[in-house]
Amino acid sequence: ASTMSNLSEQFDVLSNTLRLLPEEILRLNYFIKEIDEPEEGISNIEAACANVFNNIYGLMCALKTAGACPSIYEHEAITTVLCIRHVLQHQPGRLKNNLRDAWSKRIHKKPVLIKYGLKDPRVPDQPFYLSVSWLQDGISNSNNSNRLPNINNFWNLDSIKQQVNSSSLDWNSTYICAMTLITEAVRVIVCEYGHLISPAGYDSNVYLEHFKEVKPIDADDYGVIT
Repeated sequence: ASTMSNLSEQFDVLSNTLRLLPEEILRLNYFIKEIDEPEEGISNIEAACANVFNNIYGLMCALKTAGACPSIYEHEAITTVLCIRHVLQHQPGRLKNNLRDAWSKRIHKKPVLIKYGLKDPRVPDQPFYLSVSWLQDGISNSNNSNRLPNINNFWNLDSIKQQVNSSSLDWNSTYICAMTLITEAVRVIVCEYGHLISPAGYDSNVYLEHFKEVKPIDADDYGVIT
């Protein structure tokens, strides 16, 4: 029973960080407009995002220990998040995202945002996008490089890259919504392993139910927004 309660506690910790990330994104306005400290606001969002990645990793390790899955890399959506986490762990630096790039004027060409779920009006658009080329380069230069083709395939990145290039836009200024990556990973966790988890607190109660209702991502349903 202790393994199961450990899973439930891990999910509760993850749920807590899932609640804090959108809150930090909402608070960005305050840091920029009210106190003129955008750097602090952006750093808070990056830290909150890294916490979510770490807790998804922790939960997957707990699931593997409990014998619920043979490997923590069981599904492309989860693997994507785990690989980004790995890049952060092994590369000095931080998340490369459009908030920081825009703020430091590092975007030389018009930024391009990949939006999934165009046909689903319920998909929220959180203004926190990660650089796709940073993500791909990081994974290809890590010991997870063999997982990159499946990740590219799952998120339809090769087709999207072709579209971006053929529109004379810049792949190095192309970004993918961090919340979309996280939402799909957690949705898969809840669908695959939710029956092993009992809500251990308010947050996990809310998120366990919420993610059962979330529709799977359709990577063919995307738009490139400039």
